[in-house]
Order: sequence, then structure tokens, then C-alpha cells
Amino acid sequence: MINELSQLLALDRKNELSSLQPVSHRDVMTIAELYPNISKQYLEFIRKIGTGSTTREFNIYEPEPACLVEQHPSFKLYQSDAYQSVYGRRPEGDAIPADAVAIGDSGATWRYCLCPALGEAVFCLDMAGPTFETEAENFFSFVAQTVIRKRK
Repeated sequence: MINELSQLLALDRKNELSSLQPVSHRDVMTIAELYPNISKQYLEFIRKIGTGSTTREFNIYEPEPACLVEQHPSFKLYQSDAYQSVYGRRPEGDAIPADAVAIGDSGATWRYCLCPALGEAVFCLDMAGPTFETEAENFFSFVAQTVIRKRK
């Protein structure tokens, strides 16, 4: 598990995070006010490293309610009767947590989310479920494992 920004930056040997743009201190404070229990690692990251698209086209952005995924065309397709008649219905009660916020994606049908009620972990929201599963123990570990795809 990575707990320090310096540890994370040491892993970014290919400068994949170099294309991100830092978020202003004022905007970070606004995010912290809107989402009082949001990951401190996430806030530190967007303030010092930034948001935008990495050199490998992974998107890190300011938080937005994860439930907005329900407006995405892919979500609507996966939840359609035609799709579900072939691939099955999602389990009863499989819902997006109310306090989940999307903070990243790779352009696919997954959104990466923080959910303060569930702790420091980063979760993968799969539009086909929508399943909501743990992706990493904390935000810095998520960036190391998923965004910069650390290689040994």
C-alpha cells in the first residue's frame, strides 16, 4: 500500500502523470467543503499533481456524483430489457452508494469512485452491473496500480 505522494511519484518513471494540471487551492477547498469526508490523498493529489488526462489517456477529474453514470449511453444500454434478456439482470438491490463520487475513468464503461462511507478505498463502478467493487486500498495505491500501471 502506498501512503505518501513521494512514494507514488517515484513509481511514475515514464512521467505518465506529467500531463495533469494542478487544481487551485481554492477549488480544492471547495471540493473539501462539498465532500467533507473525501480522501485526503485524493485532495493532495489533485492539488499537487492535478486532473486531466494522463499520457496514457487515463482521466482523473474533480468529483461528480457517481449516480450521474445512469445518464451515460452505455449504462442505459446495459440496463435495457434487450441486453438483460440475453445477459441476465443485475442482482436485486445492486445500487450505487448515495455518497459515491466518480473521480476517474479510462474511457471504458468503468468509473473509479471514492465512497467516504466505505472508507479510504477506491471502487470500480461497472456500468453493466452496476457492480461497485474495491479496486485499491487507497487513492495513492489506486494511482500506482491502475493509472500508471506500475511494472516491476
